[in-house]
Amino acid sequence: MKLWQRLREQGRVEAGLPVEFGAAAVGRADIAALSQRLFWGWALLAGVALFTAWWMQRHGWWRALVDGDPSGISVVIALLAAVVTGWCGVRAWRLQQEAQPGGSRWRSAYLADLAHQQGEASALLAERTHGPHETAWWFTAATIKLGLLGTVVGFILMSSQLGKSQSFELAEVQQLLQQMTGGMAIALYTTLVGLIANLWLGLQLLLLDRLADRLAADILADGAR
Repeated sequence: MKLWQRLREQGRVEAGLPVEFGAAAVGRADIAALSQRLFWGWALLAGVALFTAWWMQRHGWWRALVDGDPSGISVVIALLAAVVTGWCGVRAWRLQQEAQPGGSRWRSAYLADLAHQQGEASALLAERTHGPHETAWWFTAATIKLGLLGTVVGFILMSSQLGKSQSFELAEVQQLLQQMTGGMAIALYTTLVGLIANLWLGLQLLLLDRLADRLAADILADGAR
C-alpha cells in the first residue's frame, strides 16, 4: 500500500470517519454529529455577523451607506441577505433534526415511497432534501444581480449629469463633478454590498448542500439494505 493511502486512512480513523469514504460508507459516518456541528457553526457565524452589524452602526457605517446610496438598492440587498441567512439557520436546524437516528420523517417517507412507487421515491427524496435550496440559491444570485443593477443606475445618473453640462466653466465643472460623485457612489456601494452578500450566502448554502448530500446518501443506502 502506498504511503499516501496509509496516511489518508490514518487521518480518517483519527477523525472518526470510515476508511473507505465512498457511497457505501456514507451511512456509517456520524451524520448526526456533523449536522450538529454545522448548525452551531452557523450560529457562531450569525453571531459574528450581528456583532459586525452592531459595530458598523456604532461607527456610522450604516448611515454612510444609506446616504451614499439614495437608490436604496444596497439596503435591499442587506435585508435580503439577512432574511436568507435566517432561513439558512432554520434549514440547518431542520437538517439536524432529520439526521437524528430513528427520528427522520424524510427517511420514513422515502421507505414508504420505495415500497409503493419505486420509480419516484428518489425524486421525492431529492425534493425534500434539496428542493428548498434551489429557491435560496436564486435569492443568492439575485444579490449580485441587484448589485449590478445599482452599478448601471449609478452610471446612468453620471451620464445624465454629464449631458446637462452647457459649458466648461470652472464653477460649473466643479458642480458637475459633485453631482457625478453621487452616481459613482451608488455604483460602488451596490457592487460592494452585492458581492459581500453573495459570498456570505453562497458559503452557507454550500455547507447546507453538502450536509443534504450526505443525509440523502445515507437514506438511499438505508433503503438499499
